[in-house]
Amino acid sequence: MPHQNRHFQDHQPPTPTPPAPGAQLVLSALKLGAGPMSPAQKRFNQLLNQTETLAKKIEETRKLADAHRLVLDRTMAPLEKERTALMRQMAVWLDARLQRKGLSARQKAIATEILCHLAAAVASTGDETMHALYEAHSKTSLADEEKAVAADMKIFMEDMLGEEMGGDDTSFDSLEDLFRASMARMQEKAAAEEAARASRKSRRKKSAAQLKAEARATAQLKDASGALRTIYRQLVSALHPDRETDHAEQLRKTALMKEANAAYEKRDLLGLLQLQLRAELIDANQMASMAKDKLMTLTALLKDRVKVLNDELYAIERQMVGEFDLPLYINLSAAGLRRHLAECELNLHEEITVMKQDLALVQDDARFKRWLKQQHQAAQDDFDPLDFF
Repeated sequence: MPHQNRHFQDHQPPTPTPPAPGAQLVLSALKLGAGPMSPAQKRFNQLLNQTETLAKKIEETRKLADAHRLVLDRTMAPLEKERTALMRQMAVWLDARLQRKGLSARQKAIATEILCHLAAAVASTGDETMHALYEAHSKTSLADEEKAVAADMKIFMEDMLGEEMGGDDTSFDSLEDLFRASMARMQEKAAAEEAARASRKSRRKKSAAQLKAEARATAQLKDASGALRTIYRQLVSALHPDRETDHAEQLRKTALMKEANAAYEKRDLLGLLQLQLRAELIDANQMASMAKDKLMTLTALLKDRVKVLNDELYAIERQMVGEFDLPLYINLSAAGLRRHLAECELNLHEEITVMKQDLALVQDDARFKRWLKQQHQAAQDDFDPLDFF
């Protein structure tokens, strides 16, 4: 096999940017470490560390995705375009060959099946000519084929969910419609189950300890919301751009206000405190004093923030899996992603090489007929003919 260039192996994602000095100062000021610490103080420090770790991981993951997205556009996109062009070329050639004599009924059937597979694949990219070519050779339309696939998947989803998806008379025009309906149904089912659990739980008589814990949690949540609101109001008062006459200062405060609004909406305690520090509304000593005085309140805010960051990281990672067509088990590191993309690039090079060989081979009629026989044998072995083209 000829040597292929490995673009991905030589590409290194940029080194993650360290957190801004203000963020580090906030974390350092809030951490409790002077003298023996209580379990509550240790838990507070633990949540601070988790928040810092998750924020760094989110930033690194975003930069990792951006770096490899550029590599995909530079190397994989041209290769995929070349593969699609070769598939189109073979479909057009098969169409022309089927219009000439010299093929048996069986050979025509095999050639037509391969043509339809190729035309359908290229038509999915928006190629209207390939769509028309498929319709001309297939007994069913692409729309009907998609409905049939969706119907089969509907049966599978109903078995998985243990209930019907809209009844026997309900059909879906595409897999996308089916998956959207499936996700909505699963969410409804999960919500109903959660509501049922909450209802059963509310009917149980609560112990004095449970009632006390609930009251404490409610008070902490109220205090936490109040603390966030107080910090936010201080920022709004100090940063309101309309109170500035200097244009440059107006722009600076407008930018800071946007950050404050975003942080408050996300209940991001550390983000609001960092803005207070940048606006010189508070210093490190005041932060340290606040951490000691409002330990339980700040702990509740940090606990909530850790959950939000975990959810955000999970969403980013799932998006990467879908965007880069990654296996679910892959380690989402620079090295792991680079290896996967290098493998994909090599596979594309190999597919393109085989396609070019096949296009040259089928020009000879005797070889073309042997090629059709190989495709038929592959189909008998339950392989997709596309895998061999």
